[in-house]
Amino acid sequence: MKFEWQIDISKYLERLEINQEELSLRLRLPEVKAVNQVIPLRDIIDIDSIMPLHKNWIHHIVRHITTLDGQHPFTKAKFQMVKVDPRHLKIGQRFVYRENYQALLEMVPNVFHEFLVTNGGLSDLGAYFVFGRDENDIYSLATYLPPLIELHGSNLVIMDGIHRNYIAKQMGTTLNAILLTEIDIPFPCGPRDWSEIEIISLEDKPKDINNRYFDLNKDLFRDLKYLGIDG
Repeated sequence: MKFEWQIDISKYLERLEINQEELSLRLRLPEVKAVNQVIPLRDIIDIDSIMPLHKNWIHHIVRHITTLDGQHPFTKAKFQMVKVDPRHLKIGQRFVYRENYQALLEMVPNVFHEFLVTNGGLSDLGAYFVFGRDENDIYSLATYLPPLIELHGSNLVIMDGIHRNYIAKQMGTTLNAILLTEIDIPFPCGPRDWSEIEIISLEDKPKDINNRYFDLNKDLFRDLKYLGIDG
């Protein structure tokens, strides 16, 4: 096959004044075999590399999300990446926690800005594995997924990402999200409008999970932390 142009790899490296070993270092490829634990993104202190996730891998992860009673609601579900206006979404959660959305505004730009994967903060981020070290210098993996939205009847309900959607709503902007349809298991909460949500401090967070959601069916609650997803 004849290309319009091509550069021999050795010549390319010569022009960049690097060798293959240095190219590997500059690519910041993750040390997958060295990962010892999966932790929340906020607990990775020193980020080593970021890897965008292929759609097939995202689908694989989503299909393995479980409910608290061990069911898999998304085994047959379809998904797509969409741009959503949070004002058109329903909520199942009673509260937005002030410290959580403030931490997102401070943390996320710092996590991703050196890798140039976004120039719009939260609004245009995709799905990523983040590799790095925790405060004890343990090499770790964290997962960042866009907010997860479920379609039930005519309702688009936020399953994960309430604080990111709240920020986008307050700023009057849209947000990347993973939309899940054709779901076998009902949503665990009663969908409500944004007007019913309250902003409170984490110190006022109800200890009983039933008091944090509208009409919660606890058995059907999506256990995202089971797969290391921490929205």
